Amino acid sequence: MLLFIKNMHNDTKNAQQTKTMTQKPKSLRQKIRNSSAKQRIASSMFAVLLLLGFVSMPIVSAQNYQQQINDLRDQNSEIKEDVGELEDEASSLEDKIGRLQQRINNIQAQINDNRDKIEELNKRVVEAEAELDKQRGLLGANIRTMYLEGDVSTLEMLASSKDLSEFVDKEQYRTAVQNKIKTTLDTITTLKHELNTKKETVQQRVVEQQSLNADLGAKRAENNQLLSLNEGEQAKLDSKIKKTNKRIEELKRLQAVENMRLFGGGAGTIGGGGYPWGRAKCIHTGQVDGWCSNYDWAVGGSIWNFSTGGYGYRNCTDWVSFRVRSTGKFVPSGMGNANNWDDRAPGKGFKVSSTPKAGAAAVSNGGYYGHVMYVEAVNSDGSIVISDYNRAGTGKYATSTVSASGLRFVYF
Repeated sequence: MLLFIKNMHNDTKNAQQTKTMTQKPKSLRQKIRNSSAKQRIASSMFAVLLLLGFVSMPIVSAQNYQQQINDLRDQNSEIKEDVGELEDEASSLEDKIGRLQQRINNIQAQINDNRDKIEELNKRVVEAEAELDKQRGLLGANIRTMYLEGDVSTLEMLASSKDLSEFVDKEQYRTAVQNKIKTTLDTITTLKHELNTKKETVQQRVVEQQSLNADLGAKRAENNQLLSLNEGEQAKLDSKIKKTNKRIEELKRLQAVENMRLFGGGAGTIGGGGYPWGRAKCIHTGQVDGWCSNYDWAVGGSIWNFSTGGYGYRNCTDWVSFRVRSTGKFVPSGMGNANNWDDRAPGKGFKVSSTPKAGAAAVSNGGYYGHVMYVEAVNSDGSIVISDYNRAGTGKYATSTVSASGLRFVYF
């Protein structure tokens, strides 16, 4: 447009110059004027067409391409975030709200159970401390008795006794007091160990309680947010949930293939290893055996096993949590998918190493979700005997001897 305006200005200027031309015939002046006008019109039209061409031409630059790449990366990150959180596994918004409410109820029940256990443990701690004080008092009295008796020699005791029978009684009494001191010392040692164990358990329960309370608050907030959505937003979220579920199912199928490639096998045993929930039914098919979409095995309508920390029934994470807890140790809630365990464990106070150890959780980061196994034993050649669940995506128990190479080990 600027070029067009400039040409119009030139037109005016040329017209003024034309008027001052000297002694040219009118017909010649007219010819010059007509010729100049045609040139100017052609020039102006070319400028307009050139300008229109620039306007309609798409401007493509490296910056635009980079922005598109960044947008795609952001979308991919959002998808990964959605897939990584199993709370999004639902067929609809109504289903998701129902599951959230079920999880809220389960978390609240676990919080209540934890509170009762903490109170009971604190009561036992008080009782143990009282018994410890009592035993210490008895120990002091017995030591004083032995100290006084220790000043009397055997000959003096014999001389001061009325007869042999009284001497024997005194000797037996001294032996009994000595035995009592030893027994009391053993009792105090045991009480101290039990007291420390109870205090550690209380502390673990308190930490888990804090985590559960935070989880409960987040779930309630999410539930309230979902309930406040309008119909259009609900339909949009339903569509997103369905797409996410398809992606989740495909990723988990690929994870099962990767697990079998890394660790072999695939047949497994239903309900093996002493796992109490090994025959939980697939919430989608109602069957115990066979592939279950999204690894959704359920007990009492819930796919989350809050007695082991809130992991999925018949999943590898739930098996390892159960197996570790069966030895008297502790796996906290919130460890996430299998490939999160070695990342999150240090923040929860547990050591992670590349050295295998019986009783540790063996973490594989292969595949999208990874896989976690329980180390049953370490062989002399460095290989490990592991037990796991859901290696092939069928929720079954299996054991294998595998290489420890490339695995990370969490010591609970």
